[in-house]
Amino acid sequence: MKKLILAAVGIFLMTIVLAGQTQDESQDESEHPQISQSSDEFVQSSASSIEILKKANFEDRLERPGLGAVSQEKFESLVAEISKETPVKGVELGDRGKKYDVILQPGHYLRTTGKTGTRGKFVSERALAAYITNILAQRLRDDGDSVLVVSADHYLRPSSSTQFDGLTSKIFLAIHLDGSPTPCKGKASLAYPKGLLPFSVHTVGFSLAEALGYNPADFELDNYTVNEAHYYMFSQVRADRLVGLLEVGELTCQPKERQFIASADLIAKNVAEALDYVVKLQAGTN
Repeated sequence: MKKLILAAVGIFLMTIVLAGQTQDESQDESEHPQISQSSDEFVQSSASSIEILKKANFEDRLERPGLGAVSQEKFESLVAEISKETPVKGVELGDRGKKYDVILQPGHYLRTTGKTGTRGKFVSERALAAYITNILAQRLRDDGDSVLVVSADHYLRPSSSTQFDGLTSKIFLAIHLDGSPTPCKGKASLAYPKGLLPFSVHTVGFSLAEALGYNPADFELDNYTVNEAHYYMFSQVRADRLVGLLEVGELTCQPKERQFIASADLIAKNVAEALDYVVKLQAGTN
């Protein structure tokens, strides 16, 4: 009898553990949406969107990487600074009664269990995403935009499944870096829900292409793909101008990782310019 009781207790405890694992895994099931190809709408709107941005002299707000390589000393300094994981400013649960200009979520930020992100040789995804987000958020605030940063797990959720009362904004953007089991096969991408007009997406893509030194037109159609992905945060936030998950690129590819580290400040600056531009668009432009 004693053995039967112990066996039953063991099965019960194992069931609890497995249930916890299943819950954690299902919560993050779409942490990294699988991007397979560009939508027809996205491809067809690429050239016209870039033309609009060029006519508006949007390029003048952006910077491109310098011709010289970052010195080893500077690179090691950046790695050390990113690896500190300095707390991101302005992380809160959010306010139900406020419509923010921008809500940002650095990938896996403050998560300690479950899916905590990929890592490269020098830095982790979580650390680099947080570093970029911290600079990005401050630049937006300097431009007069109201910014909320939320962690991976702690934010104000809708209290009802029938009437949305969660977080609202003009823009929601999650920032991640990807990993690939076959190094240097991953690409930059942006996943967004079906029905979103792609001009805002192209604006972010254009700014990232400039930061990384790509030809924007080639980058949009080749590396910068879209998917009607069900990222787990998309149902938690309502944003009327841009809802997206930005994969800056593959962190498990060492040449790319070095580029992302060296260009982290530039990526943050350019994406901030893109988001500020979208926030301040006149109604009906997007």
